[in-house]
Amino acid sequence: MADNFDDKVINIFKKSSDIEDNKEQRFFKGFQYVKLTKDENGNYFKEESLREYAQRTFYIVSVMKNNGISAAIYKYKVPYKSLLDFLNVFRNDLTIGEIIDIERYIPEDLA
Repeated sequence: MADNFDDKVINIFKKSSDIEDNKEQRFFKGFQYVKLTKDENGNYFKEESLREYAQRTFYIVSVMKNNGISAAIYKYKVPYKSLLDFLNVFRNDLTIGEIIDIERYIPEDLA
């Protein structure tokens, strides 16, 4: 049987001494967040690198819609630059459906 993946998941929002020094727990408008200043190698983040990463990123947005007989899940591949526009369509009730999941997807360059 496969390993228990829950044992490998790190809860970055758990207050403990296990949280690295480069992470700080805070709240913004009632939402908890963690501030990261360095990458996994201990290097400070660079704005240019983060922007390049974002431009390569897509999001797979799963939307549940009722088709009369049962529910169906529609999966949309949304580029980073269009994500907020896509979410606003559902927030402003401009279409039917309920967002149930958002996954990050980075296509691999196959050479």
